[in-house]
Amino acid sequence: MRHLRMFWSIVLLLGFMTTMAQPVSSSQLQEGKVPEGTVYYLPKTVIHFHLLIEKKTYTPGIFCQYAEKFLRQKPVGQEEEINHRIVDFRLSQTGVRDTSKCFIATLKGKSATTEIRLSEDGVLLAVNDTPIVVKKQPPFKAAAKKKKDLDPMRFLSDEVRIAGSNAKKAELVALQMAELQEHRQQLITGEAEEMPTDKAQLQLMLDEIDQQYESLLSLFMGTTTCDTTEQHIALCPEREMKREVIFRISKPLGLVDKDDLSGIPFYLTIEDLHKQSQQQYDYPENKKDGGFYANVPGFVRLTLHREDRQLATYEYPLAQFGFTELRGGSLFKKYPTHLKLNPITGAVEKLQAEIPEK
Repeated sequence: MRHLRMFWSIVLLLGFMTTMAQPVSSSQLQEGKVPEGTVYYLPKTVIHFHLLIEKKTYTPGIFCQYAEKFLRQKPVGQEEEINHRIVDFRLSQTGVRDTSKCFIATLKGKSATTEIRLSEDGVLLAVNDTPIVVKKQPPFKAAAKKKKDLDPMRFLSDEVRIAGSNAKKAELVALQMAELQEHRQQLITGEAEEMPTDKAQLQLMLDEIDQQYESLLSLFMGTTTCDTTEQHIALCPEREMKREVIFRISKPLGLVDKDDLSGIPFYLTIEDLHKQSQQQYDYPENKKDGGFYANVPGFVRLTLHREDRQLATYEYPLAQFGFTELRGGSLFKKYPTHLKLNPITGAVEKLQAEIPEK
């Protein structure tokens, strides 16, 4: 789904400031049977789900089957495992052209100029004013990059390398790890044959021992890598919804189609609240004098579920759950008038006339 870009077309109409607007059907547009004027659209609202998905990959160590025997560790997995899960999510909105809300603005008379600003796809943004710019949803913060693991093979002793079986190699590596722990303890207690000259050198030696130990441990316990990716799902609802699946998360595959039963379902409920937020203006308006069509969006409640657990609830105004009305007709007829519409909902954000002081 495209976001509104910072690209506007500017239409200058010369004429008396009586702006007549009328609906236009798609068949009229196709057949070219429209009056002369500026064709514009109002938007409908798209909901965007921004998902931060974590991928964890477990790779077993070559001595994983001996972890319990030689290290007294709980049995570990002997097969590679991949697990995906959602660690964060956000919702945002954008507006797109609603082809069912197409209108044409015509001006009568002469001597005045009306500047009409449209989006790239013809959505009305402003009249005699600067359009509102929609800020893009910032991306999630990427997962911290983990330091590259050291290759444990570089720390193996010659005795381990020439051992004839994996079982013997695992036993010798376990003994090598025990020796590292013993040496570490001797450094801490001051009983090592070669002691460091100062605290900084001591810490350096302890860090090197820890790195070797953790590296050799991975031969038994395996390694786990973690990465995150951001995924988007766009939805333009036209009706109420009751616990409808909008996407699924599969442990091995990540985000999958809502019809893929291998994934855990996430449900969305949309409830029409049957209320609108209508702005009141100090200026008298006579709709018979024309003007420009604008949306009066309706509020809905969105509830997101994961199986039987509610994750979040939001209330948003959506253009397609409200209605349209003419605005500013008498104002455009009498005075220089400024109009701004919300690019996401098509609602009036500003309607201001330059009325001379008496």
